[in-house]
Amino acid sequence: MVDFGNDYWSSGKKRLENVDISARDIGISMGIGDPWTSIKTAVTAGASHVELGFMGMQKGSLSSPTSVTPEIIGKSKREDIRQFAKVNKVTLSTHATANVMGFAGMRENRFDEAAAAQSVYEVKRAIDFAADTAEGGPVVIHTGEFPRPICEAGKDFLAHKDEQKKAMWGLVDKNGQMKAMLSRDYTVPVVDWVEKNGIKEPAKDEKGNYLYKNMSYDEFVEEAKKTGEKPEKLFFSKFMEKERLRASAEKKRWETMADEYKKQYEMVKNMQDSVADLAKKDKEAADYAAMRYAEQVHVAPPKEDAKEYRKFLNNPQEFLGKATDKIKKEISYAYENSAAAGRQEREVELEIGNEEKGIKGSIKTLKDFALEKSASNIAELGMYAYQVEKDKKLKKAMFIAPENVFPEQYGSHPQELREIIIQSRAEMVKKLVAKKVSEDEATKIAAEHIKATFDIGHANTWKKYFQGSDKEFKEWFIKQSRQLLQEGIIGHVHIADNFGYYDEHLTPGEGNVPIEEFMKEVVKAGLKDKMIVEPGAQGEGESIYGSMFGAWAKVASSPIYRIGNVDRNWTDVSGSYFGQTHTPRYITGGYLINPKSEEDNWWSGTPIE
Repeated sequence: MVDFGNDYWSSGKKRLENVDISARDIGISMGIGDPWTSIKTAVTAGASHVELGFMGMQKGSLSSPTSVTPEIIGKSKREDIRQFAKVNKVTLSTHATANVMGFAGMRENRFDEAAAAQSVYEVKRAIDFAADTAEGGPVVIHTGEFPRPICEAGKDFLAHKDEQKKAMWGLVDKNGQMKAMLSRDYTVPVVDWVEKNGIKEPAKDEKGNYLYKNMSYDEFVEEAKKTGEKPEKLFFSKFMEKERLRASAEKKRWETMADEYKKQYEMVKNMQDSVADLAKKDKEAADYAAMRYAEQVHVAPPKEDAKEYRKFLNNPQEFLGKATDKIKKEISYAYENSAAAGRQEREVELEIGNEEKGIKGSIKTLKDFALEKSASNIAELGMYAYQVEKDKKLKKAMFIAPENVFPEQYGSHPQELREIIIQSRAEMVKKLVAKKVSEDEATKIAAEHIKATFDIGHANTWKKYFQGSDKEFKEWFIKQSRQLLQEGIIGHVHIADNFGYYDEHLTPGEGNVPIEEFMKEVVKAGLKDKMIVEPGAQGEGESIYGSMFGAWAKVASSPIYRIGNVDRNWTDVSGSYFGQTHTPRYITGGYLINPKSEEDNWWSGTPIE
């Protein structure tokens, strides 16, 4: 591989003043295909650090580059990779399958525990692979816990001009089932209650219509500031209030009916007892009384039904006796309906809460539910990485490295990434303390084993939603990254360029990502981990070389920044080459490579055996 053991410069100063980063600090991502082939290709290109990644899930296959999984790489090949890296003085990191996004288990209208568990399994086998090959280091995973409106990520961002009015918001129950997904322009009619003569009733207008106030989402936001509750929960509580009131009214109505039937039952029972006493003295008088009572309690058949009515006249006491059985059934029926309505009322209360009854609602916002689940699962992965590290006696810490991905998913905004890391560490501390580790030691271990991967290309795609100037966006970008670096949130860095719309993986320096400014913050923070440049948009056959050389030029300010028999003016390239005004036509010695060769070769030209 290329020897970058000594930095050297032909001029008095480097292009990036005060940024002490050399080509040795810049690695390359190889995320598709067989990692054994990938590492040889990357080393041939001159990489001093290689991030081996995967695209496949579940059962893997080497027949397709996007179906390769860590588990399909056996012990012998893992050892070959480890030894090859060691011999060539190349360090390694690992990227779990890029097709796993998020660890809350979001699936359409619910959060699925089984889906979240499957994501955890995928990362665990990447951890095993990292232990065998990289002997520790970062294991990158993708965030993307749930889709959320851009405007929720910060006041400076909008997906479209009406987003704050029309953005969707959602809530889930304790089992992760979506309970509501409403637009912010939806209003809730809230009844205006008044008290008259000690009776609470709805207010009415002059025509006798009930008066309602249509509450908007913004009004709930203001109310939330006073109560400390989430506006979505307040909104949903009022939205569901109609269901609670309807169920409560039904419960009370049927309960009242049951009470009336019970009174009727007592009355009929008394009638039966009096008829029975009278029958002992005068059967004819008892039959007449039974007839009158049966008609009174509506158990006598209609006269139009001649056959049944004759039976009634022949034995009215029998019909009166049936009355109590009928009333008992009515009582049971009324109580069943009351209980059903009460259950419905209770279910609503368990979701939205009822302060008077001391019931705390279980409904949660998408963010709260997803963040809790994600943090728990990432903490589990941190624990697994820590245990593997101990079991295999690895010399360097192996840490789980959640990466900010796309702006449309929670976890992409720097502050969201920060929340995920902080809460995941807190969950890992709980798990360690439960295993009798002191809280101070647990806090240290968690911080070492859960750190963010900050992808500056992904972060730059927030630019398309930014409502300020380019200068203000750059200031925001650096302010956010500075905070994450200074707080020790970032442990790993991905570098790629774009123009602020999509993650195109341009060669560093070819887009408008504020790479130089970011690198200054990296140096100030003292981040020691190798940074990864991600290829992808360099053209057929050029992605590895183009991205590596571009990164050395732009990020590390290496004087070796381009090869090839193409004339360029001094002003066309980043930096200069020993004071010359054109790109070197060739390089010799230890830096020689023939990228057009059909066989792998060293920079010296010696074939790889």
